[in-house]
Amino acid sequence: MKHRLLSVLLCAALLAAISPGVFAENDPPGDVLQDNFFRVTSAEGWHQGTLEHLIVVDDVGDGALRLFPGETEGTYLSPEMTVPAFEYLVASWSADTPEGTWVEIRARAYVDQKEQWSGWFSWGKSGIRIKRGSIDRSDGLVQMDTDTFTVLGSSGETASQVQIEAVLHSDDPTASPCLRSLSGTMKNTLDGQAIPIYQPHGGEELPEKVLLAAPAYSQMARDPAIGDSICSPTSLCVMLNQRGLDLCPEEVALQEYDFSYGFGNWSFTVAYAGAFGFDGYCHYADLDFVRQELAHGRSVALSVRYSTNPNGANPYLENGAISNTNGHLISIVGYETVDGVEYFYSNDSAASDDVSCALRRYRADQLDAAWSSRIAYVVSSEPEENAGLAAPQRIDGTLEPTGEAGKYRLIAEGAPVELEPSFAAKTNLLGAGTIFLVEDGASAPAMPDPVPVTAANLPREYLSGSGGLITLNSSLQQSLSGKSGTVWIIRNDGITYRAPLTVEEYQPPVESDPVTEPAATQPADAPSFPVIYVVLAGAALILAIVFLLAKKKR
Repeated sequence: MKHRLLSVLLCAALLAAISPGVFAENDPPGDVLQDNFFRVTSAEGWHQGTLEHLIVVDDVGDGALRLFPGETEGTYLSPEMTVPAFEYLVASWSADTPEGTWVEIRARAYVDQKEQWSGWFSWGKSGIRIKRGSIDRSDGLVQMDTDTFTVLGSSGETASQVQIEAVLHSDDPTASPCLRSLSGTMKNTLDGQAIPIYQPHGGEELPEKVLLAAPAYSQMARDPAIGDSICSPTSLCVMLNQRGLDLCPEEVALQEYDFSYGFGNWSFTVAYAGAFGFDGYCHYADLDFVRQELAHGRSVALSVRYSTNPNGANPYLENGAISNTNGHLISIVGYETVDGVEYFYSNDSAASDDVSCALRRYRADQLDAAWSSRIAYVVSSEPEENAGLAAPQRIDGTLEPTGEAGKYRLIAEGAPVELEPSFAAKTNLLGAGTIFLVEDGASAPAMPDPVPVTAANLPREYLSGSGGLITLNSSLQQSLSGKSGTVWIIRNDGITYRAPLTVEEYQPPVESDPVTEPAATQPADAPSFPVIYVVLAGAALILAIVFLLAKKKR
């Protein structure tokens, strides 16, 4: 029986059952090389490749790779795989990366028209506690653009062989990352060359309606410094919390962030699910695949672009959460047919508040047109056995008043915690992040059934911090005077601190009269200095005239 992480609290609200008729949860099968998808995940599958300084362990999931004891770097090299001719390839992986470790996935492809193998291209170093970053590069045959490996050319160039390499690294020979799965999905947009979609549950008769108990979060109601950019991690947050976690969108956003690109790296986003022990991957899919996942109790996320204007530049989506978007991720939580028209339900994070995000009904044909990329995020129902042991941490702490109004020092594990001096520089400085306060007794908005209310739905006030000090500005000091709450300090290196806080009674600053220097004393009838100067000068002039007249008379 697969276990859940002890470090993750299960929201009571998320225990609500999914709608009747949904199939029993059944995660996708193991090793795959079929249609537009391949995956290595079992001990037997790993042994089919070439291993250098790595060992295969069979007590993690259904098989995983670790560094050979004492080694600090090792590589896995897959066989050269023959696949349908493709233009685009997206890789994804599930791994545990303790502090000081990372994994890096690389690929090369055989370009048929050039009769030549490309160079090796990397998806960048990936880990929870490192400065993650994708790498854009081209060699004339193929190009790596953040998360997508693309065959170049204007004459129908494609590749029909691919080889994958994984590098596992540790700064400490006593610690090792653990790679549990490695996947790839392919797409061909050339006329007549579409690749069949891998359907792990194809042929099953689906229920007429599915509506999952998945939470809804507005990215726009989160940290205003990043809110308009975090659709991808917010959609994954919906998926993970629907599976029993209790994360905040800001945690997912900051801890999957690609320091070279931003929050929308498809591969890095699903790798975050892997950090909690889940098997996550990207898939170039279709609506049949989405229906199957929903029928098995698993919400999915889709990369879309749309406009609510029928004459807009992007595909029309009449009930879209935002008027226009050139690129956006949405979570899909159900489907049904009403009056002969099929709809999908989305908790679309682009709406202005959590309630407005929930259960937006999108026509299937319009959603299909808006889903131009065809990428879907797929996450297993439960964590794998013995996986997720290096998941992002939540650490309890305390906040001590410094004696200066509105300033508190963070203490955790018996010692002061020094925050980065530029803590708000969350998108360029490892260890930076965001801080907010959730007031005790705060109430979350009522959600439509069956959308659960989670801790992440509670309203919050954003604070500032630097050098270990948490700061409430004067307006917050006044509005929260004497009240209690919990402060969340979320860092982009996989650590979140939570500390209770009772705000000190607000004391308005004492206003004192301005200090004036006493005037110099002088006789009340004494003329001012300039007057005396004029009088003396006049007297001297008179004396001079009298003297000259007297002299003239002589």
